[in-house]
Amino acid sequence: MEDKYLTDFIVVACSGGTHAGQTANAIAADMARGGFARMVCLAGVGCEVPESIKEAGKVENLIVIDGCEKGCAAKMLAKAGIEAKHVFVLTDMGLVNSDSPDTDEEITSELRKKIKRIFGQAKAGGYRPNSCTDT
Repeated sequence: MEDKYLTDFIVVACSGGTHAGQTANAIAADMARGGFARMVCLAGVGCEVPESIKEAGKVENLIVIDGCEKGCAAKMLAKAGIEAKHVFVLTDMGLVNSDSPDTDEEITSELRKKIKRIFGQAKAGGYRPNSCTDT
């Protein structure tokens, strides 16, 4: 049985071993738990699991959340032939990265709301280039 989501959005996130990577993953998980987007396994895309690639590539409104400027999630999708139109880089949005994998619930919530707002503006046609990095 396929999960039911309130939208047709899919989210893919970095889940790196730093504060930024784990925050990106936490935001994506919150979006999935709340019914905003279906979360697809980035590791599955990276190791070429056909189901993961198909799922990530089947929607126009793929949300990609990268923790830092390395952009691993967006690069991994590109290697699989998937164009990421909505890429959010948390460190560009003001998150200060650290080697700790710990996340802060307040910061995670604030960034999740900001991503949803910017994404909503893009869907409504008010999207400006680089708006994903505006603060």
